[in-house]
Amino acid sequence: MKLQIRSDRMEEIQGLHNAYPYAFHAVDMEKTVVPWHWHEAVEFGYVRSGALQVSTVGQTLHFQQGEGFFINSNILTAMENTENCVLESHLFHPVFLSGHFKSVFETKYLNPVLQNRSLEVIPIRGVRAEQKQLLAKLRQLAQLQELEDNEFFTRNTLSEIWLLLMEELKQIPAEGSLPRNQDRLLCMLAYIHENYPEKITLEDIAGAAAISTRECLRCFRVSIKQSPMEYLIGYRIRAARKLLETTDLPVTEIALRCGFNSPSYFGKQFRQICAMTPNACRKQRK
Repeated sequence: MKLQIRSDRMEEIQGLHNAYPYAFHAVDMEKTVVPWHWHEAVEFGYVRSGALQVSTVGQTLHFQQGEGFFINSNILTAMENTENCVLESHLFHPVFLSGHFKSVFETKYLNPVLQNRSLEVIPIRGVRAEQKQLLAKLRQLAQLQELEDNEFFTRNTLSEIWLLLMEELKQIPAEGSLPRNQDRLLCMLAYIHENYPEKITLEDIAGAAAISTRECLRCFRVSIKQSPMEYLIGYRIRAARKLLETTDLPVTEIALRCGFNSPSYFGKQFRQICAMTPNACRKQRK
């Protein structure tokens, strides 16, 4: 699964489009990096094998083979393989079930979940009969994707899964709103994603959320365990790696396009993060 950032600064999901706003990915997490990101689509995940770590601003959750989870819309998350994980990921825009704006499906069934800002990641571990049924439906949904002309069956199965999710949420005590750090981080990460080719200072990043540099540093460290500059460099390296793999631009030009004024510094950072040189990365692609 490839992650791309659109001009509106949310993740662009491979395979998701207006005519059919649902995408299924069976992801080998050993070969896939899922950095901090967010998107309007909601997501159901099922751990087909191995183990997976899912992090949000407020918590870190671990999932084993046979377990699943729900991630709400516009939640800042990151995922990390912990043991040979293969993840079945179902992503869809809410309109896939609601049909149209202000329909009864949206107002009665979807909005109570989407607008509940205390709901980030909902674990589905199979400890109750309803959870076991939901997990079975997720496996059924994955198997449907192997068939032709499966669109109606997919939407019907997702509707059943959504109703089971609503029953599951009745078992979860109501909590407060999302951590304040989430909204601040979304502003600051969006600023980095939009301006990474340019010179960016700590003051610029903090200013995107209208907070002090000290609070900016605290917010990053507490929430995503990185400094703002560490995140910025990592994002620039990911952008550079994509250009190395998809274009024939000279390495020096790629470094400049991704915000590195010094090719030697770019090479050093690339080796530290990717465990190979930029030229080796390009040869690997070829």
